[in-house]
Amino acid sequence: MTQSVAIIGAGLAGAVCARALADAGLAVTVFEKSGGTGGRLSTRRSAAGSFDHGAQYLTGRSAPMRALLDQLGEEGAVAPWTPKGKDRTGDWHVGLPGMSGFVKPLLEGLDVRLRTRIDGIGFDSQGQVRVTGADGLDHRFGRVVVTAPAPQAMALTAPLDRGFEALRDIVYAPCWAGMFAFAEPVADLPDLTRGDDHGPGALIVRNSSKPGRDGATFVVHGGGAWSAQHLEHEPKAIVPHLQGALERCAGQPLAPVHATAHRWRYARVDRALGESHLVSGCGRVVVCGDGLVGGRAEAAAQSGWAAAAAIMDR
Repeated sequence: MTQSVAIIGAGLAGAVCARALADAGLAVTVFEKSGGTGGRLSTRRSAAGSFDHGAQYLTGRSAPMRALLDQLGEEGAVAPWTPKGKDRTGDWHVGLPGMSGFVKPLLEGLDVRLRTRIDGIGFDSQGQVRVTGADGLDHRFGRVVVTAPAPQAMALTAPLDRGFEALRDIVYAPCWAGMFAFAEPVADLPDLTRGDDHGPGALIVRNSSKPGRDGATFVVHGGGAWSAQHLEHEPKAIVPHLQGALERCAGQPLAPVHATAHRWRYARVDRALGESHLVSGCGRVVVCGDGLVGGRAEAAAQSGWAAAAAIMDR
């Protein structure tokens, strides 16, 4: 009988895990609560242009990640990006036509169920894993992999195995992301500027400088400390702060034709668990994600691959 696996979350960790398991011949179903895939590798589209309002780029420090980037580059899903103002070594890569384009090829051909939130995980009398959706429907699988941020993953898994309480040690920083579009290009600004973690302009990116992007668009990320102080504010109250950071960087007042903000509660891993993944004592429930490994997008992929390997080893 073909082993069946449920993957909760269609971000980078869930996508690489799902792809590895499917390529090994397992039957994979991916549940994603939002209306799109990619998680923090997200692209927001508007009439004024598109915005990568989550992770801005990917690196390939490990051999598996470099191989994946090469493969996706050949498929036209990834391109190199060397922005004016690039301040760190190594090659940077972006998805095409947006960051979410990095994940879509990994999930191609798989059973991906969008707008399906999972509220509970349990076991039935035959030892199968029971996955319960917000709609009250139950689904049964041989294994389940949870890739949600640690607080959400722990709520689902700790009642099954106390070992998952270790997820409590993971610490995240939030991020307010501003998306701004202009009728004309904004001159005299680098493509990338880093600021203070305690201010609203911790990272300012000319989004339209990336390959495959259109319009005159910018993304402004508030610092983790600043975002935490303003975490429960409404987006419309946050936009002026983020726009102000962009104007200070530009040295002039600006009149965007599009301005909005998005809150990421679990944007950055400030303290990782130091494990590649966690497995229940029965071996049927696995948790993975960047919170276990580290604060880079590549860490999510490393954790997803480790979770897939743990399932295939069993």
